[in-house]
Amino acid sequence: MEQHLHGDWPTGRWDLECVDIEPETHDVKTFHFRVRGREGGADPLCLHRPGQFVTLRLRHGDKLVPRSYTVSSSPSRPMLMTLTIKRDPNGLVSRFMHDRLRVGDVLPISGPSGSFDLVSVKPRKSVVMLSGGSGVTPLMSMLRYIHDTRAGDFDVTFLHSARSPEDLIFRHELELIAARSNAKLGFVCQNGAEAGMDEGLLTRELLERHAPGILASTVLTCGPAPYMAAVKAILGEMGFDMSHYHEESFGDPAERINPEGASPESLTPDFVKPDKGEAPAPVPEDVPAEAAAPGGASEIHFTLTGKTVAYEPGQTILDVASSAGIAIPTNCQMGLCGTCKQKCLDGVVNMDDTEGLEPGEEELGFVLTCCGRPVGPVSIEL
Repeated sequence: MEQHLHGDWPTGRWDLECVDIEPETHDVKTFHFRVRGREGGADPLCLHRPGQFVTLRLRHGDKLVPRSYTVSSSPSRPMLMTLTIKRDPNGLVSRFMHDRLRVGDVLPISGPSGSFDLVSVKPRKSVVMLSGGSGVTPLMSMLRYIHDTRAGDFDVTFLHSARSPEDLIFRHELELIAARSNAKLGFVCQNGAEAGMDEGLLTRELLERHAPGILASTVLTCGPAPYMAAVKAILGEMGFDMSHYHEESFGDPAERINPEGASPESLTPDFVKPDKGEAPAPVPEDVPAEAAAPGGASEIHFTLTGKTVAYEPGQTILDVASSAGIAIPTNCQMGLCGTCKQKCLDGVVNMDDTEGLEPGEEELGFVLTCCGRPVGPVSIEL
């Protein structure tokens, strides 16, 4: 696998230009982007690892409103990057993407991130991919990569669950890949299943029928939390070795940190990139006076927002940032997923866990803010 992915797309910040918008279902669209080089240079190759995600950087006033989305395209198709996003009627950024984004618009991102990918997982030859709803996106990136490159000579069983046939994302491409390869494909629809599909919810009997060799396989799962809980319960009944089980959560805890009164119309791209030589911006009025402690020993300076915030010993960077109205994308909040990582430019940060960091990232200064506890003054690129 590593010999095919001969280089990683460097983790950092990039600008994406939308070049096409493609409807997938009644509430899902795929957004196609080209990646602009830094300082106006040539487009870099999109060498993310199949299954990783990027984080869109949008603003509401002076508050960052980040959202993380899986890259649904494969690094084997390097000149475009795609994000496949379901419109949540109550979602802030998903409505922005569906209702406001147009071809030609440019969005800033950070990433790629995450260890739910074919290189990090190191799957067995037999792979069972189980997806629910929009959780299909990281698995689709993996399947596209396997199909394009014939990497690893994997035997893939792909089982996708949705509410109805109309909600099956990537249905026709999945059918085409299955027809042109040895991948085994199954659809499970809660209602209105068509001929050749299974109706209802995922069950042990259904899973054993589609993947009779599952006990000797690697299982990759992504979908809503209840779906993944059901998968784990079924695998437990079957006696599956869970060391070969890997999942990616599609919960959206970031929706709980929306700025008050924010709407899709109020969002703007986060293109603010101050020069390192600029003096720090004054602390905005919405930060409590006791939080602003320039010159103090126990403070975090957030370089991009210009805020300097005091903290108590033992507090995490995520807690301190949230209290100051600075949004950081987060998921597991245990140091495992890597969603919350940011770069520490100066100072010491002790982390409870480093599993969410990629090899070499700690040496580059990246820290997991959910479990990173500063010691003395630190500067975070945020």
